[in-house]
Formats: sequence, structure tokens, C-alpha cells
Amino acid sequence: MWYVLISFLLELVICQHGEFILGVEHKFGADADWIRRANVILPSIKQSSLPAHNTPQYIPISSNENVEALKSIGGKNDTLYYIRVPHKAVEEGEQLDTNSYVSLVVRACSIVESDLTHSLNIHMDSTGYVTGLSMYSPVEECTGKTTSATSFNTHCSVSFPTVGASPDVHTFIQMKEKEEKKKSEESQDKRSFLAKYWMYILPVFLLLMMSMGGQ
Repeated sequence: MWYVLISFLLELVICQHGEFILGVEHKFGADADWIRRANVILPSIKQSSLPAHNTPQYIPISSNENVEALKSIGGKNDTLYYIRVPHKAVEEGEQLDTNSYVSLVVRACSIVESDLTHSLNIHMDSTGYVTGLSMYSPVEECTGKTTSATSFNTHCSVSFPTVGASPDVHTFIQMKEKEEKKKSEESQDKRSFLAKYWMYILPVFLLLMMSMGGQ
């Protein structure tokens, strides 16, 4: 199908520039087929050090949004809307494992009644693997409302783990050295002067006594 070819070419161009791409797919109902809805492009970065401030570029594929199909089932509270992304971002030279995805499920009516406005957050670890998906819609309870919106209004964000402060090894070593020095000083010989040097004092004392007795 032509949209598959377009998605493939887009991934090829992006990868040639060293960027990362995640394809967002969706479907309406458990038995429907998955369709590529959009592409999320991450900046050109190394997967071993994905910074938390990277802002993704969300590129929708309008012809695959199937908004009218979603609106037609939005009045049914028991109809579910599915979204998924591959478990790993793709970069140049990598092969995507299309059998491994991270997905989420929400009620279709919550998307329709929010006028197709929602936030999609992709959670990734420091190696580029997707660890979770979350979606927020301003509608908390479906009431049967319809919408005149003709396309999704999606705010996409990508969350990376925040790197904590590294331990201050130098300060720790200094502290341990001070403790060891203090213990060493405390364990030094605390005997009196006579107790420590009696073997030198005794011969002198005996000689003195003997010389006094001879007189």
C-alpha cells in the first residue's frame, strides 16, 4: 500500500541524518487492523545518552487518521481505541523488530468528546527503548457529545529518565582518611614515662645506688 511506502521512505531519509524515529500506529476495536497514524522524530543523539530536554517532532499522516471512523464509534462507551509504538527507536543501520510493541488502550468516546485533542507521552530509557505510553484527554466521563473536528490535535512528548547526582568520591575518601587518622592517634601508646622507659632508667638507678653504697 502506498502509505507503507511513504512511511518507509520517511524512515530512510530520517535515519540517513542520524535521527531516531518511532512510528505511531492506531486502530479502533480489538479486531481492526493497525494503521500508521504518525511518526515521532527525535533529535540526532546517541542512544546511550538521551538527554531529558530533547523535543520530539510529531508528524501526522492525515490520510491514515481515519477520524470519521473514530467519530462513528465514539458514541459507544464500550468501544476501545488502541495506540502502539515499536519497543525501540530506529536509527541508521538498525533493523526494527516489528513483533515487539508498547501499547495503550483508552475509550474511543473520550477522544471524540475532547474534540480529538489529547496528549501522548512516550516514556523511554537511556538506551532508546520505549518503557511505556500514556495518554491524557480533558474528558473524564463520556456523555454522548459529538464533535465537528476533522483531525487529531495531538501534543506529543518524550520522557527520559533524569540522571541523579553522581557521588562525591573525593570527599568520601577524605572523610575516611580523617577517620582512620583519628583512630590511629587514639590507639597510640598512652603509658606513662616510667612504664615506657623503665628498662633504661633501672640500670642507671642501680649504678647510682651501688656508687652511693661504696662511699
